[in-house]
Amino acid sequence: MKLVLFDIDGTLLKGGGVGVQTMEETGRALFGESFAVQGLDFSGKIDPQIYGELAELNKHLAITEHHDRFRDDYIDRLALALSQIAEDFVLPGVRVILEELLVRQQMMGLLTGNYSRAAPLKIAAASMDMNWFKINAFGDEGRSRNELPLVAMRKYETVTGREISGKDVMIVGDTPRDIECAKVNGCYAFAVATGRWSYEELKSAGADTVVSDLSDPEPLFSLLG
Repeated sequence: MKLVLFDIDGTLLKGGGVGVQTMEETGRALFGESFAVQGLDFSGKIDPQIYGELAELNKHLAITEHHDRFRDDYIDRLALALSQIAEDFVLPGVRVILEELLVRQQMMGLLTGNYSRAAPLKIAAASMDMNWFKINAFGDEGRSRNELPLVAMRKYETVTGREISGKDVMIVGDTPRDIECAKVNGCYAFAVATGRWSYEELKSAGADTVVSDLSDPEPLFSLLG
C-alpha cells in the first residue's frame, strides 16, 4: 500500500462524545437553549453535513453565515473541552501501530469527518503529532465522506510526484460509512470494531478486513508487505 488513511473518532481515539457535547453547547450558545442533537446519527459523517442536519432538526437555516459562526465557535469550545480531558483516550494498540508505521516510513494520513481545524486539536490532545500524518483529507474538503479519498489521493500525487489509485490506498475506520467511502473509490477497507458498530455489522457492510481493535498489529501489517 502506498498510503494508509486513518479515521480519528472511534478508530484512533475513543468515540466522539466530547465533539457531540461541544456541538450541542455551541448550538445552544448561538441559537438558544432549545437547540438539541438528540436523534441524529453522527457516525462517519463529515462535520459540515452534521451541521446541516442539526440546522434542519432545530429549524435553523443552514446558510453559510450561520455555519461559519457555528464552526468557529465550536472549534474554540472544542479546544477548551479537550484541554480538560485528563485520561488517555487513545484506543488500544494505536500508538504501537503508528510508531511502527513511522519506523517503516509508511506514508500515512487522516481521512476524517472533522473540520480541518478540529482534527489537529484532537490529535494534539492525545499527545500525538500531526506531522506523523503527511496526507490528510478533512470534513470541510468535500461534500460527503465519499469524496475524501480522492482528495487524499490528489494530495499524495502533489506531495510525492507519483501517481496513485484506489488499489494503493487502505482506509482504516470504525463505521459503515468509512467502509463505503473506501469501496466506492476502489480502496481497501480495514474496519475496527472499536466504535458503535459490531464486528458482524462491519463485515456485513463490506469491509475487506475486520478486527476487534488494533491491539494486535499483525493483521494490518501483513497487508502492507
